Amino acid sequence: MKWTRPPAPAAARRPVAPRPYTGERLVCLESDAGPLWIPESDDVMRPYIAAQGVWEAEEGRLLLELARPSVRKDATGRPVVRVADIGANVGYFSLLLAKTFPGAIIDAFEPHPTTSAVLALNAWNSGADITPHAVALSAGARLLGLTTAATNLGDTRTAETDVADMLTPAAPLDDLLPDAVYDLVKIDVQGYEPDVLAGMTDALHRSPQPVIVSEFWPAALRDRGLDPMDVLEGYRAMGLEIRAHVADAVTTMDDAAIVRVCDEAGPFGQVNLVMSKADRSALR
Repeated sequence: MKWTRPPAPAAARRPVAPRPYTGERLVCLESDAGPLWIPESDDVMRPYIAAQGVWEAEEGRLLLELARPSVRKDATGRPVVRVADIGANVGYFSLLLAKTFPGAIIDAFEPHPTTSAVLALNAWNSGADITPHAVALSAGARLLGLTTAATNLGDTRTAETDVADMLTPAAPLDDLLPDAVYDLVKIDVQGYEPDVLAGMTDALHRSPQPVIVSEFWPAALRDRGLDPMDVLEGYRAMGLEIRAHVADAVTTMDDAAIVRVCDEAGPFGQVNLVMSKADRSALR
């Protein structure tokens, strides 16, 4: 009798495999998020995970604490959490959330040609419902050049330029995923967080109780000619309530205090903002 493999349950089926990778050497690390392939040239994230088995543990704890399902349900009627991981790099936080919350629906955005390709393979290997998007999120649709620190692929930035070694499409999330609803949004895009939020106001309006964890790095904002105080004021004008994640605690602070905490830590001083709707009807 000829043996045939029974079909896997729908929930267990992996998405179509991404394209094979070829490029710079990769290494596979064991982490609390599961096995993670990462470029060997990364001298920031790679050696830290190799030594500690985790990455940015305080932020990881914060994301896991805030990832709470609202309206989405799976086939069995159980609520699931939907996440946007914007600036996903090779997918560490997406994998961590998927491992902790089986059934989570995650959109992971990463424009860098190398890290986005590795992200897609890490996501597929996990078997989780992680959809990689090789695109930069922005307030408008256009092509943008990319620059990356030589030994820190996480420090990738977009720029409008006439000459580029790397080029990425950039578009508003509201155009790419016009029906998206999220419970948790994580944004880490090296000073371009205001542009990302400006391009996803419809998604935030549709989402009942979204929580946004967004990097706030005054030096990177100033490099772009933006005033950090104006950026915070702009978030509040969107109808967002702002708190700051400082010393592993979420604290209510005024805008000047948030900027001061970052500046006192030097040019790389930054915090994660934890933002939610102050008034659901105010978000526009």
